[in-house]
Amino acid sequence: MSQEAFEVVQWARSKGASIPSQIDFVRDESKGICTVCKEDLQGVKIRIPSSIIIGRKDARGIFAPRYDGDNTGLKFLLSFWKSENNVEFGPYLRNLPSQLDSALIWSPDEWQLLRGTNLGNSIKEKLSTIYSEWTTWIKDRGLSNDSLDFDEFDDQQLYQDFLKPASRGQFSSWSSFSAFLWSHLILLSRAFPEYIIDPHCHEGSVILLPLLDLLNHSAHSKVQWYSEEGAFCLEQNDGITKGQELFNNYGAKGNEELLAGYGFVQEDNEFDYVALKIKLPLKTIENILENEPRIKLPTLDDYTTFAFEKSTDKKKDKADASYFENGIRFFINTQNENCLNPLLDLFSYLSKTDVTENWTDLRPRLQGLQSLRAALKLKQDQASILPDELKPSAAIHPYRQYCAGIYRQGQLRVLKHAITSLKQLEKDLFTQHKHQLLNLKKILKDDARFVDEELPNLFQDKDQDEVSFDDTFELLVLWILAKLKNDSFQEKHEWIRKQFKVSINKEQTITEEAELLYSHFFSEQQTTTTKITLEELNDAYNFVLNNSFTRSASSSSETILVQSA
Repeated sequence: MSQEAFEVVQWARSKGASIPSQIDFVRDESKGICTVCKEDLQGVKIRIPSSIIIGRKDARGIFAPRYDGDNTGLKFLLSFWKSENNVEFGPYLRNLPSQLDSALIWSPDEWQLLRGTNLGNSIKEKLSTIYSEWTTWIKDRGLSNDSLDFDEFDDQQLYQDFLKPASRGQFSSWSSFSAFLWSHLILLSRAFPEYIIDPHCHEGSVILLPLLDLLNHSAHSKVQWYSEEGAFCLEQNDGITKGQELFNNYGAKGNEELLAGYGFVQEDNEFDYVALKIKLPLKTIENILENEPRIKLPTLDDYTTFAFEKSTDKKKDKADASYFENGIRFFINTQNENCLNPLLDLFSYLSKTDVTENWTDLRPRLQGLQSLRAALKLKQDQASILPDELKPSAAIHPYRQYCAGIYRQGQLRVLKHAITSLKQLEKDLFTQHKHQLLNLKKILKDDARFVDEELPNLFQDKDQDEVSFDDTFELLVLWILAKLKNDSFQEKHEWIRKQFKVSINKEQTITEEAELLYSHFFSEQQTTTTKITLEELNDAYNFVLNNSFTRSASSSSETILVQSA
């Protein structure tokens, strides 16, 4: 047994903890302390008595009466005990890691290793939230009134003054931010949900379980947590062979969660995910909540497996749009085939052209798919850009560099899988609804009159060599104009005429885009036979805009008309 584990094991046993003699706690160079079986076992049970479970009762004893049982007080308790060299829990406190590797406390140079990823983009936001939690608690208790705004710290000052001390558990005052950050990270990586031993506790309330938190994580370890006369029990009954490590199971955690909370990653992590944050106007969110029950707006509680990321505060009603005022987070991974569906539903809704269109119709569905794929491609491009070569003097910890690389690979794998899935869905929709889709390629193939006669006639007053078109959208507008002007729709395209008549049954406002296109193509010197009015072009422009979607490719885009159902 390692010397550092020996003290806490002996202490826990002296307090009534039940630890099988057939398991040992040894130090591994890469993993730290591991729990290893010394012989074949049919099952393992570890029992932690209530006397050494650290929770709200202990914080209340220090901070009463101004303590309402939240996790914030528990964090302050931990730093207070460490600063005061608490005797009762001394063996446990001394056994806590001397170095934390959470990405939240990396150096600014090491943060560059995460640039372009979700975690790299959110670290400062996460730290700001922790800082706000700290300032609120200490000011409410009169411990300090002179804390600066978080935004006043530059990265280097933040690291030197707070992150570096927190990573080493070194701080001058138990109520300092570095002390609080250290405690926050200890709980983030070691806490267990309190509801296991107290079903009536605050939602998200946590406890610390000395000794049990030495077990490493495996997402496939089949363990059971339960309460036994106030004690917390972990049991595994699958059988473990001699020399095999006994694991706990933290839950289905991707590398982003592991790296932010625990400071390690797992190669080829099947639970890797990518988060997309969508921020919408409150009016839009209100309309979705009131009128679109099929569109699901997830919350962080729907995803997180951290023990105390679920707030202990009274939550806002999820039917209240303000609940989502800071954005709606969607998480995608490779294991859930349906994880893209809520995102696609929302993007389809946002692709509606007016209130009369249903977001489940084919056109907004296809446009939403394109917009979602573009958003994922943008994230993929950002995550694909490796950080520039760091300054030679920068101290980059090799293990952190390794973790950043594994994490980035996982992000790219999830994004690639999602983009591929959307491409397949697009292919399936195209095959299923090909009779409802009309692109310029089909028109040019079938409508020789437009190419040879009608299009040139639209510009007979101009030098034909000077007429150019920027994209397929413009050509579709001109095709609509020519067909209407000459009453020459082919039978297979008759649905265009019918759909057009329906679309202009209401007064059309002249748009700025239509005016620009008109001035670009047409002049006052048009002949009487081919004269195109601004109103006609505006109608054609709005028809194409409201009855098409734009399919994006790697180097170009294509506008495709969609027949209404």
